[in-house]
Amino acid sequence: MLREKYEIRIESIGGFGANLIGKLLGEIGAVHMGMEAQSFASYGSEKRGSPVKGYVRYSKDEIRINAPVREPDLLALFKLSLAEKENTLAGISESTDVVINTDLSFEETADKIKLPSCRLWILDAMGIAVECGARLNIVMLGAMIKASGFIPLEYAEEVVKNTVGARYPDKLTSNLMALKMGYSRAEMKEMNTKYKAEKYKDTQRAMGYDNGTIGGVNTVFANSVTNDLQGCREGFLPHFIREKCIDCALCDSTCPDMVFQFKDGVNMGMDLYHCKGCLRCVEICPTAALVQAKEGEYDDNIGNIYLKDKDFSFTEIGENSWVDSESYNNMT
Repeated sequence: MLREKYEIRIESIGGFGANLIGKLLGEIGAVHMGMEAQSFASYGSEKRGSPVKGYVRYSKDEIRINAPVREPDLLALFKLSLAEKENTLAGISESTDVVINTDLSFEETADKIKLPSCRLWILDAMGIAVECGARLNIVMLGAMIKASGFIPLEYAEEVVKNTVGARYPDKLTSNLMALKMGYSRAEMKEMNTKYKAEKYKDTQRAMGYDNGTIGGVNTVFANSVTNDLQGCREGFLPHFIREKCIDCALCDSTCPDMVFQFKDGVNMGMDLYHCKGCLRCVEICPTAALVQAKEGEYDDNIGNIYLKDKDFSFTEIGENSWVDSESYNNMT
């Protein structure tokens, strides 16, 4: 039964459709349930792979706040590696329903991300999406509807028909199937863990308006401070088969993040800490030495730093930012 108010936070990345799911949930509350409802997202650069947070509020009374959800009743985590990011797991309590896309067990999931005590819901949403030929966000919507305990599944089916069905009619059947499978396959267990809950913190930047450099000089060049691109991935990574490789270096020339390691002209494989999973290398490889694989399927795509050449290293502030058409010949 709906309480006086109910708040949802969605943690995702650009490309997974979390913003759409927030809008659909807002529509369900306002149009179908007659509630006061609010839905908005925070996504910065609004591009594929960048962090996305969605916020949804339901209330029996007028909503007079427009701020991030700090203590969610329902938290949806579209990708497990996002748990390492600031505030992702903040505000969780023992009564919070946490829905996570993972193929790990309850205990493995909780230990991997140091999850505080809560009501944990898990499902392999990516696997279901691939199975149905649908989008991951629709699968997660089904699981979130179930975890809420009060939002009727038929309302979700209606909004999916009116949005996805209107825009992509040929995908409606598969997405409705994904919605129902997300609802039916989500499993819950009340977790009593040893990990402490953390409070939501306002993000503090190392450099901002008050302490920025004169003239706005960017002291952190290239595309990332840490180069950790794990949060940008969408479930698949390249798998390297050394026996098929002819060391043509096409993978290196097409890779936007310079993850390939060469030593004396020999391809040593990828450093997946820096890989966003765009799979351009798989598309360009002439000998199928690089193939698409689900993240974690092989020991060389476990989603962490993986260096065969232990002397190979990146700088702390990113790869060289000067890139031109001959960049693969540059030694800088």
